[in-house]
Amino acid sequence: MYRLVNRSFGRGRLGGLRYGANLLGQAAGRGLYLAAGFAAFVMIGHAAGPEVLGRYGLALAVLAVALIAADFGTTLTFGARLGAVGPEMRATEFGRMLSARLILGLGSGTVLLCLLPLLPGAIRPSLAFAGLLMPLTAARFLDALFQVCERPSWSVWPSLANAATLIGGTALALWLQLPEAALSLVAVAAGITYGVVGLSLAGRLVAARPASLSDGLATIRAAAGVGISNALGSLNGRISLMMLAAFAGAVELGQFTAGFRVFELGAAVAITLCAPLVPVFGRAVGTPAGRSAGGLEALRTHVRIALTVIVGAACACAVAACALAEPLVRLAFGSDFGGAVPVVRVATVMSVLLIAATILFAGLVPLGRTAFAVRGSAAACATNLIACTLLIPRDPLIGAAGAALLAEAAMLLVLVHAFWREAGPPLELATVPLLAGPGLATAFAWAAFPAPLAPVTVPAVAILSAAAAAWLCLRRVPAQTVPLTVSEASS
Repeated sequence: MYRLVNRSFGRGRLGGLRYGANLLGQAAGRGLYLAAGFAAFVMIGHAAGPEVLGRYGLALAVLAVALIAADFGTTLTFGARLGAVGPEMRATEFGRMLSARLILGLGSGTVLLCLLPLLPGAIRPSLAFAGLLMPLTAARFLDALFQVCERPSWSVWPSLANAATLIGGTALALWLQLPEAALSLVAVAAGITYGVVGLSLAGRLVAARPASLSDGLATIRAAAGVGISNALGSLNGRISLMMLAAFAGAVELGQFTAGFRVFELGAAVAITLCAPLVPVFGRAVGTPAGRSAGGLEALRTHVRIALTVIVGAACACAVAACALAEPLVRLAFGSDFGGAVPVVRVATVMSVLLIAATILFAGLVPLGRTAFAVRGSAAACATNLIACTLLIPRDPLIGAAGAALLAEAAMLLVLVHAFWREAGPPLELATVPLLAGPGLATAFAWAAFPAPLAPVTVPAVAILSAAAAAWLCLRRVPAQTVPLTVSEASS
């Protein structure tokens, strides 16, 4: 399995996909980032209660939409281009990216500042701070550069700086009993710290000189399909929370924010798992001029492997999270957050759908087929809005979560159709048992073992079944499906 994941076959040929090494480097950084964010949520939930946590979550939701607008799909296209070009072109691509992100950051920051009067007073200072420094706040796009420059472990250092700022600042604000606005201000300051450290490290690898305005605009236009889709997708992920804020009170909003944090963690996990795949998929397909049927076949093979292994493991983890939702919520947020338990269970299912969609999306980006994503995201937003309007008045928490789940399913269906049309079926019938097996085995353990043993038996079965399915899938891959050379391995 190690050779299949990290090496190519043939005498004396080390390297290969290096997905495992790149994943570990990026996962360590994103793991710190996620852990810090979750720790801040836990501290605020325990110390300040559902109402304050609800407004804090609303601030982060608005900020997340602004950050997606400031990204506008350029991170994915940047990773795909870096995987396809030679080392001599990396500085040029980085300069174009810097120019594009400056334009996007200034634009999205200005829009955010204009929207401040519509938002609650407690979160306005932090969002104003973010809007003024949006190019730094939105500087989380460097993992692909660290990967292709053979420094994937450098992803850890910006995340470590972010974690220290966020956890230390949140703890200090709660201890000193500072005004509520200080909590979201700390979160924004942590994001800016991440950007400063990350850009400083990137400047040690390639020349950090922004390209011309025309190059920046060309980079934005090239990513427009992905960008509009991501903006709509980010909005879709927050529609339920915003609609709940309009229809329900602060307590319900806090309960939903705590439970829905699981989906936001799932989204970050999806990016962590799939970001290293974008340069790999880009290398498999090749440049448009050199693209062939063999490139499409290689892409299809890589996507099938990723779907089977990653989604299979995600299914097992989702079932385990559903089984342990109640004790986990009680442990993380306290006894006041019982309403978050059903939201957690719906959010775990959404996370699996999102991970599958992200893999397919990463496979389509190197093909340059991104316009479909705008239609899919728009359909998901429409589904979410309609479902929220119908379901939230009946049951605020379950209604909001169910609407978000329906929207995520709609997006996945669009992506499956798009990939099938461009590159062929994303799965083979023979791999379906390997994909579904870990989840079914974990569900059986949940049903068969006594409830007191569930915290041990269910996670153990999830881990073992996911590992077994991954081994069975990877050992079926023939040697010729990973034909990368040592120089290509760094991508």
